[in-house]
Amino acid sequence: MNEEISYQIILLAHAHHQWAEEALNRIGLYTSQEHILFLLWKEDGLTATQLVARFNANVGLATIVKSIQRMERAGIVVRRPDPADGRASRVYLTERGRSLYEPALQVWHDLAERTVRGMTEIEQVLFYRLLQQAVANLVSDDDEP
Repeated sequence: MNEEISYQIILLAHAHHQWAEEALNRIGLYTSQEHILFLLWKEDGLTATQLVARFNANVGLATIVKSIQRMERAGIVVRRPDPADGRASRVYLTERGRSLYEPALQVWHDLAERTVRGMTEIEQVLFYRLLQQAVANLVSDDDEP
């Protein structure tokens, strides 16, 4: 049974990522760029290092910088020198970037709805709780991998 659970988790993660990627691509974003967009919407003018610190995933600085560069080429963000630290640059949403906030948020809303489609409200709450527990089990320092 445990192997079957792991396999279902892999299938879920793959399907979730695939659906998100296709939906985000339709609005002009690549996967993970929406997270940068959401962070800048909340607090515009962050540095790449600050974005890494606020990301809720194990993402490195190089990955964030590459995403910022790609978003800059697409006209979603602009980098400006940090007035307090000439070595750093701050990242700001452009008008185009700001216009993508609502569509990107809608993608995540639609994805969440699609994921729990066919579940009762009680099943959705239980599903969420079980996902939280599974994540907590895997990120705890109790056991070695």
